[in-house]
Parts: sequence; structure tokens; C-alpha cells
Amino acid sequence: MPSVFSFPRRIEFCETDAAGIAHFSSLIIYMEQAEHALLRSVGLSVAASHSSGPNPVDPSAMAYSWPRVKVECEFCSPGRFEDIISVETTVAALGKKSITYQHHLSIGITTIATGKMTSVCCVREGGSLISTPIPQFIRELLHPFCSTL
Repeated sequence: MPSVFSFPRRIEFCETDAAGIAHFSSLIIYMEQAEHALLRSVGLSVAASHSSGPNPVDPSAMAYSWPRVKVECEFCSPGRFEDIISVETTVAALGKKSITYQHHLSIGITTIATGKMTSVCCVREGGSLISTPIPQFIRELLHPFCSTL
């Protein structure tokens, strides 16, 4: 059974529509923020040249970037201004070069949305990002959150 990373997030007014309901695009932002928080929790960052804290797990971790290449989101129930959403995240798939995160957004026992995001491991070469195999030390850091390997 994988560890579930839980990320609480308050719905802000600017993220709602005229009815005070979290706009659909905000749900995708919440999933992305949960991905970033999960990576920070293991000493990594979603962007090259960043790390979480003064002692990253491996200095070479700062060389990788994780652009998203696929997003899925299914709306289930409205979340409203000031609600606290919990975004529960696991790693649904850990491929050779990509990670697919599974997200479950809820308020209490009510599911707000479910979704997946796929990010690709990249390194910067000149002005370009080039996909690269996920290093073993990063696989080991993410292993506790994996539902399948």
C-alpha cells in the first residue's frame, strides 16, 4: 500500500467563479501544487536550479526539471470559497522518463475531483529541456508513494 501525500489548501476568492465555486482550472492548479509539495517533502523541486532547504538529498537533484505533458481532471462536486480542500497524491506510474501522479481532491468525505498529471524528467541543455531517464536516487525517494512500479 503506497503512502499518500496529503496537501491541504484553502479555496481563495480569486479562484472561484461568479457563484463562489472553485473554477475548474483551479482544480488543476491544486493538483500541481500538491505535486510540488510532494517533491519538496523529499528534498526535490519541480524546476531545475531549485531545492527545498539548505541540504538537498543529492546536489544533482537540482539539475532536473519536471514539465507536465498530460493532465486529466474529473469534476465531482463543488468546492466553495473558504473551503479547505485536501489533495491526496500518490504516484500511479513511475516510467523510465515520466511520473504519473494520481490526485484525489476532497472536502471531508466529499470528493470534489479526481485527476492525474504526468510529468517528464528533463535536463536543461542550452535553452532547451531534454527528456532523460529518472535517476535511481529520485526513484528511491518516490518509491514510498508508488501504487505500482
